[in-house]
Amino acid sequence: MSTTLDTKCRDFCYRVTYQILGRLRFLSHKELMRAMVRAFRRARVPVAYSQGYHPHPLFSFGPPRPVGMAGIAEQLDVRCTAAIEPAELAARVNAESPRGLAVVAVTPLARPAAAITATVCSASYECEWPAGEAPPCAAIAAVLARREVMCSRTTGRGTRTSDIRAGIYDLRWNAPRLEMRLALTSECYVRPQDVLAALTGWPDEIIRRIALTRTGFHFYGETGATLEQHATRNPD
Repeated sequence: MSTTLDTKCRDFCYRVTYQILGRLRFLSHKELMRAMVRAFRRARVPVAYSQGYHPHPLFSFGPPRPVGMAGIAEQLDVRCTAAIEPAELAARVNAESPRGLAVVAVTPLARPAAAITATVCSASYECEWPAGEAPPCAAIAAVLARREVMCSRTTGRGTRTSDIRAGIYDLRWNAPRLEMRLALTSECYVRPQDVLAALTGWPDEIIRRIALTRTGFHFYGETGATLEQHATRNPD
């Protein structure tokens, strides 16, 4: 898939906001891309293709969604060879999409857009707090008051420990949900599961069973803020 949209068809570029819920949240990023491209093709949206021996549809997807996580404001950019009304584009794609995958908004782009992944600085998440567990208000205050929040991740390359505090921008208790705003860049990527572990000390097998939803992206252009400027220590 293309990661940028060039100037050739700039008048027919659209930013598509969509949700992925239910069983479809277990799709991988590649499986999601295939499902979305298939829905656009069946809907007969005039998607532009790249040039060359192996042309491919010109989509530019936002940051990959972890498998098992729902998303209610995921985004992609698509380039078309002809203009189409945003409402019509959404209706046609939704008519061909599987249950759990739906376009919720379409915005025309007036000029070529940088890749979504290059302009996102953070993402918002929420999780339903497990029944029977005490609200984490005190734990939120304690984490936000710390100068360091160390996190260990084990991969095929071994275990790496890093400080994720600078990427924890906001934590809020909005009963019965925990809301988080966390860094999502190549330099600083904070997983909501890591924050849950820091808040609770629960083992991975419990945290993996907690349903998480990504609720939106935040872009550098919206605030002009850096990692340090985003950080907050006041849990409302």
